Amino acid sequence: MTLVRKIKNLVELEKLSQFLTPFLQPNTFLLLQGELGAGKTTLTQLIAKNLGIKEKVTSPTFNILQRHQIKENYYLNHFDFFRLNVNDKLDPFQELTIDNLNIIEWSEKNPQFWQNKPKIYLKIVKQISGIRLISLEMSSQKI
Repeated sequence: MTLVRKIKNLVELEKLSQFLTPFLQPNTFLLLQGELGAGKTTLTQLIAKNLGIKEKVTSPTFNILQRHQIKENYYLNHFDFFRLNVNDKLDPFQELTIDNLNIIEWSEKNPQFWQNKPKIYLKIVKQISGIRLISLEMSSQKI
């Protein structure tokens, strides 16, 4: 399924997060792409709120991963690969992704991390007028 939508404000982004949240099941990878300031972390914050996470969600740029407990033994793993490259080894993080929800900002920087996993691609493009163009592609299959 592919969806393209214009997002004009935070209320519309929140509605998109509410639409998206039911698809975010354990072992799923939400792969966020977009330039700095496009809204990747804001979308992650809204999804976390939808999942009942009360703690503050910020971008994990410098430590790569922040974990937020959704319920007992189930976490939102919020990754930020901005500082990484394709050759960086992330093996220690792989086990943490099992049976958890995984959101990755700058996912294109290290694609081998999420290969062969159920994934949802979401690309945010800032328009000159401040509108965001969202392109969303869902794949429940391992590709």
